[in-house]
Amino acid sequence: MNNLAAVILAAGKGTRMKSTRAKVTFPIAGKPMIQRVVDLALDSECLRVCIVVGFQKESVIACLEEDERLEFVEQTEQLGTGHAVMMAEPIFHDHGHDVLILCGDVPLLGRETISRLYQEHLRSQASCTVLTAFLDDPGKYGRILRDDKGQVMGIVEYKDASEAQRAIKEWNTGIYCFKSEDLFASLKQISNANNQHEYYLTDVVSILHSAGKTVSSVALEDLMEVAGVNSQEQLAELEDLFVDRIRRKWMNNGVVIHNPNTVYIDDEVAIEPDVEIFQNCILKGKTTVRTGCSIGPNSLISDSYVSEDCILEGHNILVHAHVPEGHILGLREQFIEDPYE
Repeated sequence: MNNLAAVILAAGKGTRMKSTRAKVTFPIAGKPMIQRVVDLALDSECLRVCIVVGFQKESVIACLEEDERLEFVEQTEQLGTGHAVMMAEPIFHDHGHDVLILCGDVPLLGRETISRLYQEHLRSQASCTVLTAFLDDPGKYGRILRDDKGQVMGIVEYKDASEAQRAIKEWNTGIYCFKSEDLFASLKQISNANNQHEYYLTDVVSILHSAGKTVSSVALEDLMEVAGVNSQEQLAELEDLFVDRIRRKWMNNGVVIHNPNTVYIDDEVAIEPDVEIFQNCILKGKTTVRTGCSIGPNSLISDSYVSEDCILEGHNILVHAHVPEGHILGLREQFIEDPYE
């Protein structure tokens, strides 16, 4: 039986965003990035999802869709990732869970990767399984340390690493699966005696290895899955990538999109085959476009239902609209209604 839970770290300020908003509330293709991480946890069949909030906690909680599986704990001081996870211990006081550690500002991680991580965790009966990745130059990411048998023995943060350790090409993505009892027992042993004066979650790995516990690993296949958001520029880059995936999905399902890079589509939008979408269109919210429709250039469709064989000639605005079958909207015609059921 699946006994998986998740802790999502979402307490940080995100100072490089240059905003008074909490970083994790910024949207990716129409949905707050923290919601995308929550969706991943729920889609991965996590029985409980604990979200560690801090900066602007009310806005973080308010931006999330309600779900009885969500629980919140507060990190009042920013004392490191280890300290953040410590805040979740009361949620898991009964232990018995395997606990995923996810980051609220890493919105592109895929369910297949989580499945591979968890299956390896179960197969190896590990106390901890780390998602790692490889780069010729991993920059300032923490490096994976292995013993002479090739087993993960620790993770060293870049600022604390020696020159030899910085030459290691395998790095830590910050995504883990732990046995909860081993995780929280080890967290009681970590200290902040490091260059950052923070409590590192990564220190748990060496504690477990020294105690003779199994620490396993899975290598990430697509590095973009763990691309984080630390600035407005990175946010825009990830949204471009995410929306491009959405466009490709619809084109591969029979939708014609002219100059795709000019067309924006939220991931809650549903489009049937044999729809044609021209340049500079925006489709957002809970929008459905049925087969045989033509969406002319420079049109906005938001939370609307467009029936079969409709024609929008261009520069059209639809908001909460229900367009009947075969309807033709002339150039610059608008169709704005009260929210439809």
